[in-house]
Amino acid sequence: MENKDKHWVEKLFSPHFSAQDFFSQAYQPESLMFEKLALARAKRVEEIYNRAIKNFQEEKSLKKKECFSKLIVREYEPNIVGAKINISKKETEEDSGCCGAGNLDVGTEESLKKTEGHCIWNAKELADLRQEMHKNHVEGVSLKLQLSTLNAELVELKAKCKKIQVDFENAEQELLNSKKEVRCKNTQLQQIQKDSLKKDFELQALKQHLHEKSANIRSLNEELLQARKEIQSLDLKNKDLQQEVKKLKQQHDLGNKACIEKVKLHYDLKIRNIQKELEDVKSELSDEKLLHAKNVKALEILRKHFSAQPLSNIFDNLRVDFL
Repeated sequence: MENKDKHWVEKLFSPHFSAQDFFSQAYQPESLMFEKLALARAKRVEEIYNRAIKNFQEEKSLKKKECFSKLIVREYEPNIVGAKINISKKETEEDSGCCGAGNLDVGTEESLKKTEGHCIWNAKELADLRQEMHKNHVEGVSLKLQLSTLNAELVELKAKCKKIQVDFENAEQELLNSKKEVRCKNTQLQQIQKDSLKKDFELQALKQHLHEKSANIRSLNEELLQARKEIQSLDLKNKDLQQEVKKLKQQHDLGNKACIEKVKLHYDLKIRNIQKELEDVKSELSDEKLLHAKNVKALEILRKHFSAQPLSNIFDNLRVDFL
């Protein structure tokens, strides 16, 4: 029953909390969808930035280690300075000042072996150093690739974020349009309710008028029934009088003719009076019948007239008739 009594707007936009929760301040409202999306987007962007900063710091530390190793190698390899300067220049232009040790040729290795006595590191240690530097260089390239991938993902996430923002703006616009439509529907509903209330008043007035007409018809029917009863009573009286006259005639047949004539005239006069009264009653009855028929016909015409006209014009016609 409660669900039937709810308004359709309340069913469509159900409240997230009650008045009691609002006054007690114990209710924590649920986050909206766009707030959740914004929070998740902010977390993802924060993770991407933190990851990029961490990778950049690691790459920077690796480059520093490579540079320090390069300086150490330059300090203890005076015979291969020229070759390594060319390599370091090329790698400095490509890798922003960081050098690698994986491109030395066989002549350089032979010169390393010749100058092994002048360096505190032997050939194996230098080979391990070059291998480690090459490994660090490969890891740096891998980190660069990861950074570019993360940048691409960041661009994609920014595009998705922009699309979500556009969708959210469109949803807000649709919500505003729906609110405007709901306001228009509410206005139309209020107007319909006002019109319905006006029609109810008009219908109530028509019912009252019909009730009055029905009461008049019942009163006329009662009067007609009373007139019929009076006619029947007069008919019985007439029959009684006729029988009485007949008896008197039989009793006075032997009496004086004058008395008979007087009695006859007397009773004839009574009979004429009674017949006259009877005719008057019959005339009144016929008049009542004609009046009843006219009233019935007028009521039928009035009913057809009101059923053919719109309800807004009924009261105007009735007001003119009453005036």
